Amino acid sequence: MNTLIHSINLRGIQNSFDPSIGVEVKLNKLTDPEHDKIRVIISHCDGLLLCTTKENSSRLVVWNPCTGQTRWIQSNNGMFMNNYVLGYVNNNNINKSCRSYKILAYDYLLTSLAYSLAKFEIYEFNSDSWRILDEISPDCFRRSNGVTLKGNAYWFASNIESKSILKFDFTTERFRRLSLPFQNNYQSVFLSVVREEKLALIQQRFDTDSLKMNIWVTKTKIDEDKDLSWSNFLVVDFGKFPLTSETLSFMSFLVDEENKMVVCSSEIGHIEKNIRIYFAK
Repeated sequence: MNTLIHSINLRGIQNSFDPSIGVEVKLNKLTDPEHDKIRVIISHCDGLLLCTTKENSSRLVVWNPCTGQTRWIQSNNGMFMNNYVLGYVNNNNINKSCRSYKILAYDYLLTSLAYSLAKFEIYEFNSDSWRILDEISPDCFRRSNGVTLKGNAYWFASNIESKSILKFDFTTERFRRLSLPFQNNYQSVFLSVVREEKLALIQQRFDTDSLKMNIWVTKTKIDEDKDLSWSNFLVVDFGKFPLTSETLSFMSFLVDEENKMVVCSSEIGHIEKNIRIYFAK
């Protein structure tokens, strides 16, 4: 598995200079001889990547791509869970080597009404063991891939009554629902992290009245005890741009608050990738 870090130079783009993409550094391969068995990266936190493997769906690996170090993890009872997210206990310890990392695994149950979160397990790195989490169901359905910020996981989620940001606190091992900047008029939602301090959210609206994409950013740095407050960072009107399948399939994005830019990466059929840059004049 050959992996590279790419840098995108956006300086001068607002003055009609083309952006440039360069290879910053080639990352180390996995030190384990089975490094080619990695299938996909499913979560990342603190520079660590949580990946699934090609040949054994019940086996996970946490990989430090800068050092090449790995930690192979067998899922509980050899069973594969559909969703995993990596985080850590937030004890305000700046030294990453002293952090207590955990993995949350969860599955959905399809009922007569809707999907609901049904089963939760957590893996602790310190004890190298899995355990079941009981009575923590948030009563809503995760509708986006999770992001990790300051050790905690965040998703866009909804139930029959409302939509929210769903937070899982790896310290208390409890869910909490937080405010969204909207309740209606969306087709797809994606989350990202801004400088490890704030959450960012893309809200795509492609209904009969609007072809717009709203980018929202939390107004202040994430606080453990406070609800979220949002500001509308940027609006992209696709009535002024060609609307293509690449536009509708963002898989990740980055927000540059200082230069008022958003870099979006999209994927078509897991083969063709496309990068788009939007900025405010």
